[in-house]
Amino acid sequence: MSTSSDPTSTVEKSIPATAPASMAASNDEAPEVQVYAIYIDAPAQKIWDAVTTAEFSERFGYGGVTEIDLTPGGAVRDLTTAEMKKMGMGDVAATGTVIEVDPPHKLVMTWSPAWQDEPETTLTYEIKEYPEGASCFTLTHVLTGAPNTAKDVRGGGDAGAGGGGWPWVLSSLKTLLETDRVMAGAGT
Repeated sequence: MSTSSDPTSTVEKSIPATAPASMAASNDEAPEVQVYAIYIDAPAQKIWDAVTTAEFSERFGYGGVTEIDLTPGGAVRDLTTAEMKKMGMGDVAATGTVIEVDPPHKLVMTWSPAWQDEPETTLTYEIKEYPEGASCFTLTHVLTGAPNTAKDVRGGGDAGAGGGGWPWVLSSLKTLLETDRVMAGAGT
């Protein structure tokens, strides 16, 4: 498992055991399976609400409203912000379909960003609440056949230009839920 060199970081990125060692260090390739886990001082229901309702989705990550029909087969749409539209994007940043729902513990859905012409990928959100009230939020993104999307979501680039990927989105989620403020550069 590869962990950020920042000892205060709670975001971890796992490289599949079957991946070549060069995959972890390569700037040109990104793993087809990316796993990120972050501990958040919030109950599972609050995290669930944040990732499934418009009330929260505008305030972390890249800020667009997320619309999810929380039934198997239901539609998922991540809408763009005015700033994204100024950069040439349409009204929808990403689309998908709900596969599995177990509130407030698990959500599995397909995910396809509008800016890439690649096969759908699969996102799994898992939330485990601990007796003390904190929770572990794990995001697993299976990106088989979508190498450009894999590069985009792994992060490490300029977050202000959309290069923060899942690590940046999860960091802004943690900031929002623990402090009730929007992380600098996140949200709308």
